[in-house]
Amino acid sequence: MKNLTKEGVEVKVGQVWRDLDKRGHGRTRTVVAVEDGRAVMGGPTKSKVSIARMHKSSTGWALVRES
Repeated sequence: MKNLTKEGVEVKVGQVWRDLDKRGHGRTRTVVAVEDGRAVMGGPTKSKVSIARMHKSSTGWALVRES
């Protein structure tokens, strides 16, 4: 399934994720849409993140809160 992370978490609209990249300074983003294996993240600006990158690693993402 395109909406599953490597850890088996289903990415859904309304979830809040934390950017683990040290350059992100702990920023969090909310999923506003899921399209073709990518999560559209809302915040000050919208961005698309590959769901394949949404796992716990030094440049990945961690789920903070379910929708």
